[in-house]
Amino acid sequence: MVVVNDVTEQQQQQQKLTAIHHAGSGLVDLTNEEVFEMSVEDRIQLLKENIRHYMQHVLNYDYVEIRLLDQKSGTLAPLLSSEIDKAAAERALYAEMKDNGVTGFVAATGESYLCENTDDDPLYLPSFKNAQSSLTVPLLFHDQVIGTFDVESPERQAFNESDRQFLELFARDVAMAIHTLELLVVQKATAAQESVEAIHGAVAMPVDHILNAAVFVLERYIGHEPVVIERLQKILRNARDIKQVIQKVGQTMTPSEALPEGVQVPLRPRLVDKRVLVVDADDSVRNDAHALLARYGCVVETAETGDEAVYLLRNAVENDAYDVVIADIRLPDMGGHEMLLKLKQLEQPVPLILMTGFGYDPGHALVKARQEGLDQQAVLYKPFRLDQLLDTVELVIAGADENPDS
Repeated sequence: MVVVNDVTEQQQQQQKLTAIHHAGSGLVDLTNEEVFEMSVEDRIQLLKENIRHYMQHVLNYDYVEIRLLDQKSGTLAPLLSSEIDKAAAERALYAEMKDNGVTGFVAATGESYLCENTDDDPLYLPSFKNAQSSLTVPLLFHDQVIGTFDVESPERQAFNESDRQFLELFARDVAMAIHTLELLVVQKATAAQESVEAIHGAVAMPVDHILNAAVFVLERYIGHEPVVIERLQKILRNARDIKQVIQKVGQTMTPSEALPEGVQVPLRPRLVDKRVLVVDADDSVRNDAHALLARYGCVVETAETGDEAVYLLRNAVENDAYDVVIADIRLPDMGGHEMLLKLKQLEQPVPLILMTGFGYDPGHALVKARQEGLDQQAVLYKPFRLDQLLDTVELVIAGADENPDS
């Protein structure tokens, strides 16, 4: 007795599963050398080309659209489209169950959707002329929807349950590949940010020493050769330009959208491009001022003594004028009250913030400074939190902007 079974369909299914597995593995299969040499745009383009290739040659689909979900806004942004009408590919869609087509429904529910006849389906939105059926599955990573994967056909009932299973498998590989690319982008941006901050930290203090030395000579050189004064002023400009260039390069190399949410710096528009002079004899305080305030867009310069600060203030031209001065209450050569009096003698007084340890004010400098007009909120008690520093600087700058003559 001989039993004969036709296993052709099973074998074809298994071969297709194997082909899908190999295709998914090869989506972003890059060597370390290739990763190093390729830009982010190159990697994304490679992923698109690989998806398009495998969809046509392994799954035999020509009409394809992939969108990525923005978790905050719910927007479904186009990543790839093949043979889809331009207007359809560019239309705005959101992860909502109503009025956003099958794509919005799948993104909102996380469930696949098979449309056997586009004419009778209330959710379907036309993607190309004569489209008759579609199959849409979610892009899932760790069970979270990160986008949608849609294939369409000019034939009715072109897709079945087997096609859904195949596409869901391939969609998981696509989601993994997209996540891998995002990790590479984040890794590159984070590494670049750390490098820029390290360079800025190493350069900032030496540049400040150059600035202080240059203004010291300027103070002592008044009435002498104009050429020498011009050269000293050029040194000041060039020294300041060094820090500005580093900061701008850092912003280019580490755009905020490339950084993970936990690393992104919250926007503080009032602080951007504000010039802050920090006066403290403690190196760590001056270093921290550079690292923290510059991260929020401030242009920071530092001085160790009150005299150095006054020299910098007196020699600041219009573009280099300071918006706020943060000074320790007890400097090597003067106290906080005296610092305030020095600032008031300038042609354009600069708002002052005083720093002091809790309960440490033997000369009653704070009381005297407040009697001379120091803002009640312009005091930082060490050790203070970053948000307290930022809030105080914003308040003082805002007060100066509203009352320039106060």
